[in-house]
Amino acid sequence: MAATIKIRPALFGISVFAALSGGAHAASYAEILFKEKFEVHIREMVADGIPRKNAEYIAYAALARGSYELCGDHLFPKSLAYGSYQQTLEETSLPQRVVNRHVRAFEGIMKAEFQDERALMQYCGSKP
Repeated sequence: MAATIKIRPALFGISVFAALSGGAHAASYAEILFKEKFEVHIREMVADGIPRKNAEYIAYAALARGSYELCGDHLFPKSLAYGSYQQTLEETSLPQRVVNRHVRAFEGIMKAEFQDERALMQYCGSKP
């Protein structure tokens, strides 16, 4: 039975995100904010020939790195944020320029959500 269950890396990443941030609030908020938009970009990467598993690794690395860049160590420790990026390079075997291009696209999605300082503070766990 366990062999039939597949854990998608991006969803697994959000679960890890919840555990590391100390609460499900930030993870569920991230999932609500980004899931649909991330999914659109993941589908675009798959259409361009990147396997879905690799696209999900890239999305998770972008979530980790983008969260660190936006919020500092509060949500993701720097070592985890950049470690997930290095692991993505290793796991996907994609050229770094390809991974970087897509990570930047995902980070752009995240930054677009936080034009309002109040929304950014809510995401990072600070009270407005």
